[in-house]
Amino acid sequence: MQDYTNAPDPAPAQTIGATAQSASDMITDRLGLEKIEGFSARRFFREIFRRHSADGAEALLSVGAPGTTPPLSASMAELPSPWLFFRVLLGTLLTYGVFREAWQMYANVNVIPGLIMVGSFAVPLTTLVLFFELNTPRNLSLFRTVQLLAIGGATSLLLSLFLYDVTPLLGILGDSAAGVVEEVGKLAALLLALRLVPVERYRFRLNWLLLGAAIGAGFAAFESAGYALRIGLNVSDDAMLDNITTRGLLSPLGHIPWSAIAAAAYWAARRETSGFLETVKHPRFLRMFAIPVALHAVWDFGEGGPFFIKYLVLGFIAWVVVLSLVQTGLRDIASECASSGATPIKH
Repeated sequence: MQDYTNAPDPAPAQTIGATAQSASDMITDRLGLEKIEGFSARRFFREIFRRHSADGAEALLSVGAPGTTPPLSASMAELPSPWLFFRVLLGTLLTYGVFREAWQMYANVNVIPGLIMVGSFAVPLTTLVLFFELNTPRNLSLFRTVQLLAIGGATSLLLSLFLYDVTPLLGILGDSAAGVVEEVGKLAALLLALRLVPVERYRFRLNWLLLGAAIGAGFAAFESAGYALRIGLNVSDDAMLDNITTRGLLSPLGHIPWSAIAAAAYWAARRETSGFLETVKHPRFLRMFAIPVALHAVWDFGEGGPFFIKYLVLGFIAWVVVLSLVQTGLRDIASECASSGATPIKH
């Protein structure tokens, strides 16, 4: 028998990767989703520290209009290596830092609106740009995305407030009622906002992940701005700044992936139905929509635990679902390429 007593321990990165893969497989298996295969965080994020020109950023963003949407190609079936989102993060954090420094140095109330809005939008906008980069068909423009971010985000807040007012869920479920109320409100806002866009052009699963993420990013940012203002007025300046920081750090784990999953659930069911009511009653939609509802309800139930462990676990689950759906979306594109005669690139 071979002696393993002196064998070196597995590298920490390998151990963490294997544990994450095992947890991911368990989640996708339980939820009936595709197992995530061949995903490497190092490969996925490899472009963020490489040099990219401003022209490259403009080219990446100048897509999605009728005249700027590229034809479907096999390369669109590959998982991209996003990088622009990281530049957006650096730029928005720098801007927030300027506002924060100005406030701490001079305490001029004219700084407060910029401080709150930039601080509240910095990370949600960054996460939305990540979803924009994951939309490999490049058929949804920045204009449409920002339109949904603003109009859809505001509408989702209005609809959620309305649902809180006309239903007894808050009194029955407490804070966990947000799982039902706000996820329904955001999805309803998306379906209303889509009346403003040429939705027939957005036939891919990846498109709907981006559409949902735009609504979620708007909701998250506007909600965070509201909390920051309330805390600044009623508690203290320091508490306001702490709240902006905490909600910003946690925002990629919550509303944005939740809304992306809900939108993808509606898209998948809508392909098999012919109307809104039939779609929202379809088992495929209900099973998938239950995921963000449950994650949101647990998120708002009780405290987050030490080091926000509960939020990190829930965020991990949400992103496992998102990445599984992205992988399925890429395979959808590969199948369409194959049927049209293009040879898809293997992952």
